[in-house]
Amino acid sequence: MRDPGCAKGATVWIAGALVLLISLVALFGAGAPLSAQQQKSPAQPVPTVKPHDPLRGKECSDCHKRVVSAQVNCLLAKEDLCELCHKVPAEGGPARLVETPKSVCFRCHKESQFKGSFVHGPFAAGACTTCHDPHGGDVPGMLRITGSQMCLECHRDMNAQFMNARFRHKAALTGCMDCHSPHSSEQRYMLTSSVPGLCGKCHENIARDLQTASVKHSPVTEDSACMNCHDPHAAQESGLLLADGLDICLKCHDKPVKDKDAKQEFADMKKLLAANPYPHGPIQNRDCSACHNPHGSAYYRLVTNQYPQGFYAPFFVSNYDLCFRCHDAAQVTEERTTGATEFRDGDRNLHFVHVNKPSHGRTCRSCHEVHASANPKQIAATVPFGNWELPVKYERTENGGSCTPGCHALKKYSRQPAKAERP
Repeated sequence: MRDPGCAKGATVWIAGALVLLISLVALFGAGAPLSAQQQKSPAQPVPTVKPHDPLRGKECSDCHKRVVSAQVNCLLAKEDLCELCHKVPAEGGPARLVETPKSVCFRCHKESQFKGSFVHGPFAAGACTTCHDPHGGDVPGMLRITGSQMCLECHRDMNAQFMNARFRHKAALTGCMDCHSPHSSEQRYMLTSSVPGLCGKCHENIARDLQTASVKHSPVTEDSACMNCHDPHAAQESGLLLADGLDICLKCHDKPVKDKDAKQEFADMKKLLAANPYPHGPIQNRDCSACHNPHGSAYYRLVTNQYPQGFYAPFFVSNYDLCFRCHDAAQVTEERTTGATEFRDGDRNLHFVHVNKPSHGRTCRSCHEVHASANPKQIAATVPFGNWELPVKYERTENGGSCTPGCHALKKYSRQPAKAERP
């Protein structure tokens, strides 16, 4: 006879096993058929995360091949030391800089080398990569494009000036950095050194004249120095002048100008020229530099060649080198002439009479205004003598004229002597 307790326990055990089996079937879907996709595709392995090794920069250049193929490379990029500037997340994704761009650059470049009172905008903003490719390229300095083109990308007004100007400064075309610092400077306009010294590095002859000149032109050294008269980039006038030869001078000489060294006052040239209808030839040509050196000279009033300063002067040809650059010396050296000058009485050369004397010859300015006059031949209205201004009282006639300057009585002359009356 069975033990009723054992039978009951076996029944409980079988029921529990059945419940477990049913649960497993429900969990794994053992009775469900596979889809077509499931039948074709093998089981996919679970991906594993490979941690980034920051010391293995070679892995970067395997993909970023442009960096190592460039002609000019950042040393760090060339040596695959990418991790000194970049931080790649362990989980992958875009790389990030370890610090701000400017701070990263100064890890190698000494910040002390870029100090200055005037700072270039992109550099001040820490935007080094505006101009430089941080990895490399084909342009020296790791610039994105060649120097002058790089500058004109932002300085578009300058680009327009170059396009429209008749004359362009060679230095500005070959490279802005010949004159400007791209980062910072102690000079205005980011210049690499002060003007006029900066200009003298190329314009050596002018720099030499400035050093040796006993008479200096103040605009060359005061205020904006060379840029008082010249545009350093491009201009419509030759010599890169801001205006033509006469107008550039009248920017200052439109009022009486005091010479501090000589303690003299020069006339208001603009007023003088406007009031007198007979200008000297160089003034007609609007070329003051025909007689004056605009930078500096060894001669009185910046004249380009020797010319007597006073009312009287001994005559020798070299003493009038300035005048004889244009005028024939025969006007003064020939005692008798019928063609060298119109200032003659018959064939008697009256220029010779006045000027060609061994000690007290009258200089040209005694009778002529060298810029402009109310009379033909630039004959002056007055004769300067000490503190006096003696009136010339010149009267022109068909064949000659007359004058009563105070230094002598009325004198008349005629190129055609009066014919002797027949008896």
